[in-house]
Amino acid sequence: MTDLPPQRTGPPDQPVRPPAPPYPSDPTTATRHLCAGAYLDDDFRDACLQEVYYQPKRMVAPSYGFDLLPVIGHALKARDMAVWRDAAIVTTLLVGACTVLPLALAAMGLALLWITSSTWRFVRDTRGGLRTGEPASSGTTSMRLVLLLLGWAGTAIFVLPLALMSFSTLLAPVAIGSSRGGTTGDAELTVSFMFGLLLLALPSIFAMWRHQKLDALAPGRHPAWPSPTPRLTEIYNQSRGNTVVYSGYTPFVGSGVLIGSSSFAVRLVRPAHGPMLSKQPTDHSDNRPSERELEFAQPPFEAQEIITYVRDGLGRIASAREAEAQIPGLTIEDRVFLSGSEVSHLSSHTPPDVMAGVVRHPTTPARHYLACQVVSWGGELVTTVYVHIAVQGRSLYLELTSTALAPCDRRYRIVDSVERLGTRGWLRTLRDSLLDTPSTIVKAPVRLTRSILELVSTPGALGTASLVPGYDYGARVAVRQLGSRDELRNFTQTKDIVKFQRLIERRVVASVLDFLDLKGVDTTEYRARAASVLNVGIGNFGSGDMTFNESVTGQNLPPQTPPS
Repeated sequence: MTDLPPQRTGPPDQPVRPPAPPYPSDPTTATRHLCAGAYLDDDFRDACLQEVYYQPKRMVAPSYGFDLLPVIGHALKARDMAVWRDAAIVTTLLVGACTVLPLALAAMGLALLWITSSTWRFVRDTRGGLRTGEPASSGTTSMRLVLLLLGWAGTAIFVLPLALMSFSTLLAPVAIGSSRGGTTGDAELTVSFMFGLLLLALPSIFAMWRHQKLDALAPGRHPAWPSPTPRLTEIYNQSRGNTVVYSGYTPFVGSGVLIGSSSFAVRLVRPAHGPMLSKQPTDHSDNRPSERELEFAQPPFEAQEIITYVRDGLGRIASAREAEAQIPGLTIEDRVFLSGSEVSHLSSHTPPDVMAGVVRHPTTPARHYLACQVVSWGGELVTTVYVHIAVQGRSLYLELTSTALAPCDRRYRIVDSVERLGTRGWLRTLRDSLLDTPSTIVKAPVRLTRSILELVSTPGALGTASLVPGYDYGARVAVRQLGSRDELRNFTQTKDIVKFQRLIERRVVASVLDFLDLKGVDTTEYRARAASVLNVGIGNFGSGDMTFNESVTGQNLPPQTPPS
């Protein structure tokens, strides 16, 4: 028996609610993965704090597809726990070095290992600079060389005497045969064993604590938000404003990789034959009016009018109920992009009257864009088309710039792995922590020193304090981009970016065309220019590269293996 399609019930004029899409995605996916990265990737954690939290005189980049504060909160929590771990390791080493000679010798051995690796890096960097023709400055090279010589001298002075003293202490009971000496040697060996066991336990305790925190970021769980502080409140407000203050070349910081940009300008003229033509041709031998006569004496509209028309048209697509009429996840926002060297106040909000002035006068350092953005795959994939429209020189200028945010680093997706569940997951964490223990102990003093310096310089909120014009206060990098390697996970994600980009571009071009028709503007030139823009990349549709950079599509990358 064939199943019948669902029948409509209720009054004829009552709209039917469309069915929900299958396989709904978790909207917190990107946030969870970035929070996990704060525990799994020390470089990512430190970069988040150094580039955002400890930069009160730099604006914060927008947060697309994820919540910034939970990531910063987990980065602070992971950093604090790492400080306690490193402090305990350093304290254990110092106490042991002062009380137990074998442990002091072991500490000196770790120092020797560290200095050896530093020497190897110095030689490698120096040789590499000489080969490429870009050697380091003489001052930097001399300073590194002096520090290495001092390190080797100090190690030699302390290691040799400690080695002789340790061997003499351990061998004295055997040579003399004294029960007292044997007891003393056994006691020192016991104390050394206890200190060594403590050193092994400290990294493992931290690893178990981290495992428990990662369990709280499993699918279906919401990352915890940190307690509000003045600095965190400031970061939140800046990341949610309608103004992006950027540093460097590209204004679209936080949006990902630039995947395409096109622009064109068309003159605003009347149709050559139509009721809008009020003047007679000057040359009676030709029935066509001159180009000058076809131009409007005054522009037929302002830039704000056409921007509002385009925004409203896209808004109807975003709010449509039927799946065939909507672009799911589409948002449209007015944004102002301003170079960081041009700001006088760290404000992330542009008032409506100022934004209207930016739209009407697009020659200042500030630029207005319609940010048409689609967040998909639980925030892992963000496609944005920036639309800039200007009316200048009795002409219309249209610019379409597309960007794409790739998923978070695949290492952070370990929180979604079933291998982490149960006793086997805890045992795997313990195994990995034991393997990493030597590296953790060697790096503890340097990490502890750096963390203490950061804690001492913890900033407060800067607010809207006046700044010195000319300095660059813009955002240099976004947290999301720090946690992404610009690698797409599969073919479908690549085509999703292409799809959303093309859909938005097509709707924008159509809305502008409709507006020009309403204003009685000749659209012959516009149609030709728009067709050339929309056809860019269509011929390469089957090749898979489109207008993407190879680093975005994942071409020429090594095969990806699932996280263990």
